[in-house]
Amino acid sequence: MRRLLFTYLTITVLLAVGCVKEVDTFQPIEMTSGNIDRFFEAVQSNPIQASWDASQAQTIQLPGNSRVIVPANALVTAEGAPVSGQVHAKVLPLYTKEALLRNRVPTIADGRIVNSAGALHIRIEQAGQRLYLSDGQSIVVQLTTALYNSEMRLFTGEENESGFVEWSLLNLEETPINSRNIYDDETGETEPGFEFVTNRLGYLNVGILTLADKGEGEVCVNLPHGFNPQNTVAFVVMKNYNGLTAVPETDGPNLPHLCRMGLPALELAEVVVIAEEEEGQYFFARETITITENLTIKIQPARAELSEIMLALEGL
Repeated sequence: MRRLLFTYLTITVLLAVGCVKEVDTFQPIEMTSGNIDRFFEAVQSNPIQASWDASQAQTIQLPGNSRVIVPANALVTAEGAPVSGQVHAKVLPLYTKEALLRNRVPTIADGRIVNSAGALHIRIEQAGQRLYLSDGQSIVVQLTTALYNSEMRLFTGEENESGFVEWSLLNLEETPINSRNIYDDETGETEPGFEFVTNRLGYLNVGILTLADKGEGEVCVNLPHGFNPQNTVAFVVMKNYNGLTAVPETDGPNLPHLCRMGLPALELAEVVVIAEEEEGQYFFARETITITENLTIKIQPARAELSEIMLALEGL
């Protein structure tokens, strides 16, 4: 009898151990490393490239029958010396929310979200040295990324210490946006778009400053232990127009980890969180929200392959 009881108890213990092994219990994430800069290096877009002699005018064709036109003899060095010989341009189209996010380009200017009608980064160089437009010279930019709207304005951008682009509004009288039917050399047809003339290179964005006509809200994000600005980035991405903002770190131990204030209230948006644990190992989360006053959400990012994150970003 004792032998039968012992055998029964042994079998019961073995079955219990087997069951425990099969249970998918939650394991806390210990984020002790990671560098979110490596994520952006892995997913940044490839620019359109062109080379030509600086003594000649050059038209740089962009996707969607858009273009940048650089006049002849228009470039100088940082010291102001005229440039001759071969020059090389890299033009990065930033037309969509996916492209803007992948390249660390929020659309915030003067604390307000810009509904982007089309943004670019234009860099022209010679032997690796950045070039500029000389006094009195301007480039022409023609875009078919949106229909012309009289509320469009031109913004110029600069990268901050964190690598994100910050925008400043340019004077409308100096840089007007004009309606333009843009000719397609291949089809012989025209396509509606808009055009502007500027003496600036670098980051350029045509857009409309959004109004908080229903009041202002904020989005704060609480993250698990170990997720921090070194290994994690969060964005608020607007659902109904082409605009987004990064969510910065807050100051103070009793506050949510990340907060962005001054957002248009009652707008539909998505919070997107991306983190790197180790090189090539990522976490990802997205959550649809309605922006309200004092909105705080808690997000638990899940492990994800880079290809899964890229597919999700395409659907923003």
